[in-house]
Amino acid sequence: MFSRMLLPVDGSEHAHRAAAVAGDLASRYGAEVIVLHVLDPSRLDETQERMAEVEHVGGRGHEAYPWVANVPAELAAMLQPDESAGQRERMLEYLADKIVRASIERLREHEVSDDRIRVVFKNGHPVKRILDTAKEENSDLIVIGSRGLSDLSGALVGSVSHRVSHSADCSVITVK
Repeated sequence: MFSRMLLPVDGSEHAHRAAAVAGDLASRYGAEVIVLHVLDPSRLDETQERMAEVEHVGGRGHEAYPWVANVPAELAAMLQPDESAGQRERMLEYLADKIVRASIERLREHEVSDDRIRVVFKNGHPVKRILDTAKEENSDLIVIGSRGLSDLSGALVGSVSHRVSHSADCSVITVK
């Protein structure tokens, strides 16, 4: 029934649960899973803060999160208050990599083999990038978390998952 699924991930708990659903479906149908992470440059500072919270590291300096142990030295250096745009970009890449790796591990828990998992990183507006990627990849299903990291703006403007489900050319499963 499904041969190619798109799994947009942002590190939220809902995205983590969506990875489990995608993993279950992919193992049942032998489907390929495209793990997509989108960074919206227009919300870089907010995204950085929220991603850092998810990973339990902070953008305001490591001392703001004293319970974090064993943070790699290079990341700790990136978390200093006087961080440059380049440091913020490297931190976001580090966090995006952690988020994608966690999603891949979730897929593997459901016995989805590495040869059926692909990773795509894109910059831009999340809804547009998700929809464009679904078309480009000929996805027949999008599995997406119902709420991402930006719960407040989602409630005010309409969530990414809501807009994706109403605009996608393929089936969409929204996971709570």
